[in-house]
Amino acid sequence: MSELSRITKLPEVKSAVLSDRAGGLLDAAGEADGESVAAVAGFLASSLAEAGEELGLGALRRIAFAGRSRACLLLAGGERLTMVSIEPPAAATAVERALDDLAQER
Repeated sequence: MSELSRITKLPEVKSAVLSDRAGGLLDAAGEADGESVAAVAGFLASSLAEAGEELGLGALRRIAFAGRSRACLLLAGGERLTMVSIEPPAAATAVERALDDLAQER
């Protein structure tokens, strides 16, 4: 089973997109416009990694942001980025924990 298939089995996860750090699409599940999401993920990771370095946070690992009806998690691992869309946004913390558990299983 692919990594994205495992992630999208979580009921609160509506879509997941795997990209490289340049924003190139590698894989998508449940997302109609994976190329756009991958490009946004690459831009966010690049921009916020620089901000994190300036703040002394070290290498980028995770970004979480939420609106009224949806939350997104951007996970950085090596040269890959995974953008996960979550509904409802209140479920973001539980999804983060589940993703940590999946990562430990690898």
